[in-house]
Amino acid sequence: MEKQGIAGIKVEPTLGMKEPWFYRNKIQFPIRSQNNRLQMGYFKQKTHEVVNIKECYIQDPFLTEVAQIAREIFEERGLTAYDEKTGQGLLRHFIGRSGFQTHELLLGIVINGKGLPAGFTVADEIKKRERLLHRQVSRHQDYPEYEGKRRIVGIIQNINTARSNVIMGNQNTKLLGIPFMMEKMGGFTFKIGLLSFFQVNPLQAERLYDLVEKYAELTGTEKVVDAYAGIGTIAFWLSGKAGEVVGIEERPEAVKDAKQNIELNELTKIRMEAGLIEKTFPGKADVVVLDPPRGGCSEKALKVTVRARPRIIIYVSCNPETLARDLKMLTEHNYKIEKVQPVDMFPQTEHVEAVVKLRLS
Repeated sequence: MEKQGIAGIKVEPTLGMKEPWFYRNKIQFPIRSQNNRLQMGYFKQKTHEVVNIKECYIQDPFLTEVAQIAREIFEERGLTAYDEKTGQGLLRHFIGRSGFQTHELLLGIVINGKGLPAGFTVADEIKKRERLLHRQVSRHQDYPEYEGKRRIVGIIQNINTARSNVIMGNQNTKLLGIPFMMEKMGGFTFKIGLLSFFQVNPLQAERLYDLVEKYAELTGTEKVVDAYAGIGTIAFWLSGKAGEVVGIEERPEAVKDAKQNIELNELTKIRMEAGLIEKTFPGKADVVVLDPPRGGCSEKALKVTVRARPRIIIYVSCNPETLARDLKMLTEHNYKIEKVQPVDMFPQTEHVEAVVKLRLS
């Protein structure tokens, strides 16, 4: 932070996980063809060469194994992989989401075309091999023992014909089951679609949200603004102790998800607004939570935040560089940094989240 002009700030020891393995509840595997075989996994470092992933010790084993089952079925059907250079080929990505509490799996097949040939039978074949999925997980000596077995509740076809690195398009077709899965976290129930944002490490997410609630110092009367709200998980966390929570989110699809989940959980103190923070921010707020993407907050968003003069600002960041930049501006507007608490949301990687508490001086 000193490079950004902030010195003398105490950073607390990072909050890690007791068991920092198999914590990811989502996969997004690119699919490519190499040596006439389909490869489905992650890109090799600094290349676009896909490494087929048969084992991964940071993601849900059920997602790892179901991806391999799907890859075998795609090969059996003779389906082609997308070629970035030519824009040809059908299969672009395989998506998997896992409910750790509900044991539900939602799968997605992203294609470069109007439809997956015999898509319904492909999906049905993946579902039929669910028992094989369970056997493969139970046989692996390094995988944890799971009391509840995952079950596939839905398989979605997503169409993306754009010549870009964007993973998913906006057009979904249900191939099997239902187009969403359910998950529980912190006493709340969430309905999650293929395009929904949801924390990939739910155990650490609960610790992070508990920190936000603690730092907010709510007494039951405060007006809270949850900026960059996503599907509203932080807003949910704070609604029980706040007078009112206003969630602001730029992406309409996330706001739609949030409103569905607000209704599902019968929450009456949350209002979600779709739009840019600088245009949607209410005039006054007692507490503001900023949880921006890696690029940090826009200058305009920071300006409307300090103009509202909240007594407490809580900044949740996944990028130390943009965090330091934005904290510098906030401290220039009479906000004092009280706490900087890193949270290891992504064990075994270089990435870290941080929760910062600032108070108006």
